[in-house]
Amino acid sequence: MKVRDWLTMFYYKGAFRETDNVIYFKSEVPLVQHDVILFGERTYFIESVEKEFLLLERVGSIVTVSV
Repeated sequence: MKVRDWLTMFYYKGAFRETDNVIYFKSEVPLVQHDVILFGERTYFIESVEKEFLLLERVGSIVTVSV
C-alpha cells in the first residue's frame, strides 16, 4: 500500500438558498456542480459553484446513483 507524502486540500464556503447560514469545510477532492456531499447524516446537492463558493440544497435521501 502506497502512503501519500502530501495531501492537497480544497477549502470551500457553502450557503443555502434564502438563508443567512454559511458553512466552511474542506475536501480532499475538487467539488463541482451537481455533486452530492455528505455531512454526517445530512445529504446536500451542489446546485452551483462559483470559485470556492457553493450553493447547497438539502436532499432527503439518495435513491439511485449512476456513472
